[in-house]
Amino acid sequence: LSSAKQIQAQIDRQQASTAEILGVAKSQVIPMSAHKGLVAKVTDDAELLAASCLPKLEEALANGIMGQRQEILGSAVATGISSLRQETGRVINIRRRDLAEQMMELKGLQGKNAAVIKHMRARIAQEQNEFDLSGAKIHAVRSVHLKLLREVFDSLSGSALKAEMAQLNAALHQKGLKFGVKKAYAETFERLRAVFKRVQALCTEIQSMLAATFRQLNGEHGFSLQAPAVPQLASFVQDLDMVERGHLQYLGVTNTFRLAQAEFADRLVRALATRLRTIHETALGEVELWSKTAAAQLDAQLRERRRNFARRIEAIDRIQQATGGLAERIHEIEVQEATINELEAKLDELTNYLVRVREPKQAPAATRPARAAEPATARS
Repeated sequence: LSSAKQIQAQIDRQQASTAEILGVAKSQVIPMSAHKGLVAKVTDDAELLAASCLPKLEEALANGIMGQRQEILGSAVATGISSLRQETGRVINIRRRDLAEQMMELKGLQGKNAAVIKHMRARIAQEQNEFDLSGAKIHAVRSVHLKLLREVFDSLSGSALKAEMAQLNAALHQKGLKFGVKKAYAETFERLRAVFKRVQALCTEIQSMLAATFRQLNGEHGFSLQAPAVPQLASFVQDLDMVERGHLQYLGVTNTFRLAQAEFADRLVRALATRLRTIHETALGEVELWSKTAAAQLDAQLRERRRNFARRIEAIDRIQQATGGLAERIHEIEVQEATINELEAKLDELTNYLVRVREPKQAPAATRPARAAEPATARS
């Protein structure tokens, strides 16, 4: 029963109210009528479809959020391909080197007597014992690593954030006019920034410890371990600054009486908690992935070295059991070397193909893609 102007005024008020609640610009809230859009699609009514604002929403999703997410996904895929190529290349090189060592030992045994074979077995056993002794050192490093990692997880956990929000909530629920609420708000974000600085320091400490341990293992046992770069959390601190500035407007003098209302204070704290929880969870995910990357390559090379010792002992046993075992084992190693070469060539071919496929669509590199603000919809 309302006129077109009255309906538009109602839509404008809903748009402004929704933007204020979500803490986004009014232009990011798109008023859209799902009913009109459905009817227009069914009846093929272009004028009604335009009036429903459905095309405007579809364009915002296609060119805005989905486009940026596609770029972020493409960048992540390229990074993943590069990391996969490096890690797989290291494993292949370790396997090739182990086969080369076995080949040298076996060819050196050709024409040798049983005493030499016995000496070779003893030498392999000695190397294995020396390697096993390093297990205590690796276990100690793992314990320190897990201890520091638990500190990181505790600092960024949901319970820690909940405690911070509880302090702010208590300040907002004090009786009377809340003239000190801005100070409590600023102190809350200072503590949150301090948490990220502490986490950054812990990650740096973990990386330094792993790098020193990896260098020692590389020198003593011929590993090819490489500690991954420390995750940079400065971008999350910038996100905290944006959230702080975005909600500071609700603490001004104009909102003094609204802050006295418990419902308004609760809504403000809930909105803050939602934004901050997303930042904490994303940062925690990056740190966890970084930690798993470092631990995975160590576990992989430890397993490969233990299998190598078992294969070398098995080769010596087979040589002792049969006269023709030596030539047979040498042939097996040659076949394995050829297989590894084929695998490496196939790996190069596939990874290079994947990189070439996405190069034309790849956006300019950036240290960390900016987060897109998602448009909201308000139904009329």
